[in-house]
Amino acid sequence: MKWLESQPFGRREHDGLVRDMLAVPGAEPGTALVAVSRGGVEAGLPLAAHWGPEDLVHAWR
Repeated sequence: MKWLESQPFGRREHDGLVRDMLAVPGAEPGTALVAVSRGGVEAGLPLAAHWGPEDLVHAWR
């Protein structure tokens, strides 16, 4: 998936993630999905978690 600069992670991106996830080694239909987005995440998407840039920097430190 591409990094969205000015839009939140939305339904279109979620549907693409679901469609393409089985190409990731080890992924299976029940694998939890997460989103990382600079522009936030649209409410109501069935994600296990979502993180922004600050979350990634904090985890790295």
